Amino acid sequence: MFRRPKRILRKGPLSARFEIPFPVILFIAPILLYLYLGCAFPDTFFSPFPISRRVRSREHVDTHTATVKKLSEDAKAALKQQKEIPKLEQEGLVEDPSVNGPLSPASKPSLKVEEMNFAVEMHGFQCLVYTSQARDAKYRPKSNIDVTWVTQLTTDRIPVFKKMLERWTGPISAALYSQDVSKDTKDIEDLLDRVDFHIVGASQGLYPVNTLRNVAINKANTDFIILADVDFVPSEGIYEATKSFVEKLASTGAAHDKKVYVLPAFEIDGADQTVPPNFDELQKMGSRIHQVHNDKGRDIAHKYTQYDKWMTATDPYRISYRFPYEPYILAPRTIPRFDVRFFGYGNDKASHNYELNAAGYEFWGFPKHFVVHIRHSQGSWIHQTFLDPRERLSRTLTTFLHDCDRRYSKVITISEENTIFEPLPASANFTMEVGRLGANCDTTCNSIGKICHAEYSNRINLCRELEKNFQCLHGCNREFFGADLPAFNTQRMQCLINNAPLGAPFTCDSVYEFSRRLCPCGN
Repeated sequence: MFRRPKRILRKGPLSARFEIPFPVILFIAPILLYLYLGCAFPDTFFSPFPISRRVRSREHVDTHTATVKKLSEDAKAALKQQKEIPKLEQEGLVEDPSVNGPLSPASKPSLKVEEMNFAVEMHGFQCLVYTSQARDAKYRPKSNIDVTWVTQLTTDRIPVFKKMLERWTGPISAALYSQDVSKDTKDIEDLLDRVDFHIVGASQGLYPVNTLRNVAINKANTDFIILADVDFVPSEGIYEATKSFVEKLASTGAAHDKKVYVLPAFEIDGADQTVPPNFDELQKMGSRIHQVHNDKGRDIAHKYTQYDKWMTATDPYRISYRFPYEPYILAPRTIPRFDVRFFGYGNDKASHNYELNAAGYEFWGFPKHFVVHIRHSQGSWIHQTFLDPRERLSRTLTTFLHDCDRRYSKVITISEENTIFEPLPASANFTMEVGRLGANCDTTCNSIGKICHAEYSNRINLCRELEKNFQCLHGCNREFFGADLPAFNTQRMQCLINNAPLGAPFTCDSVYEFSRRLCPCGN
């Protein structure tokens, strides 16, 4: 039998005793080279060790915090050295972030710097608010029993803002949304004697209108404020009238009453946009001047002011609140703040007035004085705000309404007035079915084996009956955009807009995506 001879291992060098195949060498050599380079250059691409990478990873995780901190420190330093805003020099007292208490007038002027948190879902970072106090002492309140005009703007609104300044002679707190702080401070330089400006650095998000309003309210130094948009100009003498009014409230102990006073808002037709100086001149304009947003559907934002009643009023009169009322008001500075979840355009003021009502505030008409809307081109920011209506209304507004109701433990109640209705014909064997969102009444009635009697749609969709069947408190708004559209607060205890049957009669085959109404289903 053939046997393989035994291999004899000779003593000798290691290389002679162990032979490494060439393919193995090709595999191992790059690894050894990589390890060598990693040791030689530990903070480069070649480093195989996790220490530096862990540091870099931790730095990446902390980028947000570190960046915010650095921006804040840099901004404070720049402001202190008068580099970022070199022309905001003031003769009055100002606060310095690095000093406890005010600086003397002889000290180097600086600005008060505050960190302002935006809601995370909106911006996700901190911004700085630069506050410049009015230089001229006569435009600063002498006591807390005074009135401050509160507004928010961008620099493209400065022309109409100056028109407001021609009429309002009292304190002003204005939040300015700025994309270029250095440039914008030059644009407002000639206004710094008159106005307390609070400059908010712009983000890449939507216009934070309610956050700006809150900044301006918080910075006001009087017990009462007037909340108005920048494109509204008041009547002459309104400051003196409102100041005298709040002084009387304070003298009678009524300054802390839960009341807000509505300044009716008007709009002028035609190219001549000259604002009437007083009530008498407003009356002379006749039909040329009317309620702001008086077109059908939008009028519900202001019509509850009862303009006809205001025209004859000599004393404040009670206004019955209904959603989505959004007047401009004289109010205590202690009112609830605006909800910052609303940004851009839409529901920002309506939500605030809803909360005022929920918090127990009464609305009263303020006689003889008013504000007038000045027509203008739309700002560039407004085009960013018209999102999908379902996104804006059904999410933000619905969430806010639920939160507000919970906050004030609001109980939905049904109107007691006229809740008994003439019965429908018994022979038709009617049932009142609630249509699904997007479904027409034919579909709804057919699904239960009945037919839709369109001739009774107007009858059963009267607002009070909808309240009784749906238990919706604010869903029934009159004369909105038509009979088949839902109420302003879509997808939340909504009733269909229904009190315009002649102009837009109900039909069984009418369909709208958010429509939900009572269907007259019978034999």
